[in-house]
Amino acid sequence: MTSPFSLAAPTWCRRVIIVGAGGFGREVLQWASDAWPEQAARIAGFLSADPTALDGHTTRLPILGDPDTFSLLPGDGLVLAIGIPQVRRQVAERLAQRGANFLTLVHPTAIVAATATVGTGSVICPQAVVSDAAGLGRCVLVNYHASLGHDAKAGEYTVFSPYATLGGGAIVEEDVFLGLHATVGPRVRIGAGTKVSANSAALVSVPRQTLVYGVPGRSGQQVMVMP
Repeated sequence: MTSPFSLAAPTWCRRVIIVGAGGFGREVLQWASDAWPEQAARIAGFLSADPTALDGHTTRLPILGDPDTFSLLPGDGLVLAIGIPQVRRQVAERLAQRGANFLTLVHPTAIVAATATVGTGSVICPQAVVSDAAGLGRCVLVNYHASLGHDAKAGEYTVFSPYATLGGGAIVEEDVFLGLHATVGPRVRIGAGTKVSANSAALVSVPRQTLVYGVPGRSGQQVMVMP
């Protein structure tokens, strides 16, 4: 089964630019090439505040500039490839203030139910699952093998690490980070800015900016929010 969202880059998009040149950015280059094979030649390169981010790698495309100073052109479509929710939001919102348009990227091996909703600027990686009536807000990252059960919701800028899972009807609010193999139980609600650590299971609802760790998950100190 393939995703109904595995579409070509939109016709208005003349140039695809990946925002972020770290390891995830390099992965996104591959996912975008897989998703949009006929438009792969339109992928121009990366934006990064670190001009040395690609040093030591054989990536075929260059860093074009810093996200805060790069001159956007009509027809530029940006793919958000930053894996920290607060940084993801900060960079995207500064670009949006300058008129940036973000692309929604769904890898062709992902499964997205026809009844699901996917917010603009979201990235859904290989083998991920977004099930019946599940919903993603704007600019959500669902990494490979991560999943949302039926009726589950993820708020804007939330990040799913590989194999992270939401049970049916679970809700994670905006800017949540789910670590490797993190699990949120059915109908559990996770407050904004919360971090669920790797291999942890959140089985009860928690307030915003909480650290959840362990199995079953325990609530620790508040998460430090980046300025």
